[in-house]
Amino acid sequence: MVDKQTESSRENVKKIISIGLIGYGGIGKLHTVNWRNLHLYYPDIPVKLNLRGAAARTRESADQAVLQGGFEYGTTDYQELLDDPEISLIDICTPNNLHYPIFKAALEAGKHIYCEKPLALNLEEAEEMLRLAESSDRIIQLVFNYRFIPAIMKAKQLIDEGFLGDVINFRTQYLHTGYLNPEKPISWRLSQDISGGGALVDLGSHVIDLMLYLAGPFKRIMAQTKTFVDQRPVGAGSRETAEVLVDDHAQLMVELTAGGVGIVEVSRVAQGTTDDLNLEIHGSQGSIKFDVMDPNWLYVYDAREKKGPLGGSHGFKQIQTMHSYPGNQIPGERSLVNTMGMHANSQYQLIQAVLGLKPASPSTRDGYYVQQVLDASYRSAREERWIEL
Repeated sequence: MVDKQTESSRENVKKIISIGLIGYGGIGKLHTVNWRNLHLYYPDIPVKLNLRGAAARTRESADQAVLQGGFEYGTTDYQELLDDPEISLIDICTPNNLHYPIFKAALEAGKHIYCEKPLALNLEEAEEMLRLAESSDRIIQLVFNYRFIPAIMKAKQLIDEGFLGDVINFRTQYLHTGYLNPEKPISWRLSQDISGGGALVDLGSHVIDLMLYLAGPFKRIMAQTKTFVDQRPVGAGSRETAEVLVDDHAQLMVELTAGGVGIVEVSRVAQGTTDDLNLEIHGSQGSIKFDVMDPNWLYVYDAREKKGPLGGSHGFKQIQTMHSYPGNQIPGERSLVNTMGMHANSQYQLIQAVLGLKPASPSTRDGYYVQQVLDASYRSAREERWIEL
């Protein structure tokens, strides 16, 4: 006979998802804000989300996670979160070199996983993570947050309905300017051993995922990478410098499995840019355009429309997408899209997957495909040749 305490405990498990966050830096804090407010954004979530524990690199950051983030406790040892029986979901917000060991340990501890991009430090780790994921019954979702912009969600819907026809070509860019300053000191994003690459990993993983998602699988790649600032200070104001071994800029020529072609360009040294992610996909029946600096609209062209006098209504049209997330209540569908909104929807989709309401997407396999492209691109740049996937 089951006693009332055990019965009550089992009921609580059903009603509470306790979260353990590893990495309380900028992205970890962004995730934290959304975990705290997800019920306000999406009131249909049928469980309580509990910020149980946070692991950070320093004691100071761990304490901030409690005082500012609202976690019940903070630690500098992430194993404490994995050993905590109350935590069911681990949110990995660490530098790239820690993704694999935490991912592996979290699965061994029976936790669900929400993992920042890219999946791994390299393809070898990604292959092992895919194997571990596919032999586990745990829910795992990757944080490719740009999928969760209503305009991109609308583009995916149109593409799946055949709006584009056959993809003929695509172009996508993701441009930043933050690494133009040669006095910017070495950080983990500039370390090959910690990040696994430069602009191509940092920015390219996002747009590569979007093109795989929207345009289809890649067949082969020709890539070029370039490092413009090859020596940087080891610390702020230091005269001592260290060699930079990762790329500042990368460009890829892509051939799709279905026959189309594409161009990917990413840069962290593009003067005057801020967070300039844009894409266009041209098909046999239509085209789409999107720019994250103009995020409330999807631009579409339908070649099936008949031309009339003075062009009729032929041409690119704006589809107003704005904050049109199904189930979202705050700030509402007439509000402007922002970074918090796309991350919040990504986290909402994860909770639905944990509750068994839908599959987790982007999946570990999606992350693995991106890692394949990153690996092939760096090999192509080194060997100056096309690389087959």
